Amino acid sequence: MFVQIHMLQSMPPGNLNRDDTGQPKKCLFGGTTRGRISSQCLKRNIRLSPLFQDAFGGAVANRTKYLPRLVADALLNTGRIPEEEIEGVKAGIAGQFKKESKAESDSDEGGDSGDTSGGDVTPQLVFFPPPFAAKVADLVVDLKKRKPKAYAKLIGRKEKSTKDEDKEADVAIAEFKAEAFKAKESMSVDVGLFGRMTTSDLIADVEAACQVAHAISTHESLIEGDYFTAMDDRQHEFIKSQTQRGGAAFLGSGDTVTFFNSAVYYKYLNVDTDALAETLGKPGASQARKAAAVLVESAALATPTGKQNSFAAHSVPELILVEVSETKQPISYANAFLQAVQGQDLMQESAQALSDYCGSIAAAYAPADVQRFLLTVGSAATAAFPLEATRVKTLRDLAAAVEKAAVPAGVV
Repeated sequence: MFVQIHMLQSMPPGNLNRDDTGQPKKCLFGGTTRGRISSQCLKRNIRLSPLFQDAFGGAVANRTKYLPRLVADALLNTGRIPEEEIEGVKAGIAGQFKKESKAESDSDEGGDSGDTSGGDVTPQLVFFPPPFAAKVADLVVDLKKRKPKAYAKLIGRKEKSTKDEDKEADVAIAEFKAEAFKAKESMSVDVGLFGRMTTSDLIADVEAACQVAHAISTHESLIEGDYFTAMDDRQHEFIKSQTQRGGAAFLGSGDTVTFFNSAVYYKYLNVDTDALAETLGKPGASQARKAAAVLVESAALATPTGKQNSFAAHSVPELILVEVSETKQPISYANAFLQAVQGQDLMQESAQALSDYCGSIAAAYAPADVQRFLLTVGSAATAAFPLEATRVKTLRDLAAAVEKAAVPAGVV
């Protein structure tokens, strides 16, 4: 099944997702400057949210460069490899990853790979659950027991060997990488959802089953600035003149200006539960249905963490529309806001614009078997919705309806 999620969410003043200048991210859409929250930011906050973590019992992945260090720790904790060989093991694992010229090193949440000096880290960020490091550690121990020459070559220890022994070592190392490559522990739900791309034979690439759009404001969004000020709590004890002690004790310069915006955002996500079930293997069908439901809840409740101590910009969506169909035809409704929304109640106007768009464009292209589920609260509840949809009253009811409807192919 194919699940599409559409949300309207009004965010109060904040700086949730900054660009390289420290300003809230933005884009040009329909000839108007819009506020923007990147898909990388949204995906990271979804998978790290307590709801997502709890839903899968903490069996979720980390994105880190420290795979060699984690493998080494697993070996040291069990005493299976002598301490003097650990640096070689770390270098051998790190050496299985090619250095990249681009800063973005993964299919999700790209970014500067940072310092990659030493054997503790790989040259790129790698997306894997903790059991994968333990699995690689087991394979290293097995390689040492079965093929000492191959192990020596992996850790960079020079030993005399014949051409035949060199060839045999290369074959053993290839087998070592193949075993790590097919390790099922690497296929956690979040890896299946958000995908994984590496430049190593050690870890399998995974095609993402979930697509997440950059959230954009439905209207023009202006960026404002607030410079930092601070009061001296003890100043009154030492300066008696009211004139001298009036005002702030510290006034920020241009370097301490905090930028912010506020906006009603349109969010769009989709997930192919068939593709996710195939990636996850035998238990994939039930996990894929659950993942679709958890994705709805997490996307609604997970808020980016940028500058939250300064702004506490927390809110919830006032409109969530979920469409479920066997037809895998993604359709974003962002064009409902190609003409920037205006008015006193931007949420109400945005909901009405989405309603009008669904009544025309969406109706013309919707698959015949589409099931719609709609949750509206606050100002968004006043907008008429012309298409047939099952209305629900709570987010939990919406998630339950999605889990029931999002049955992967071949599952009764």
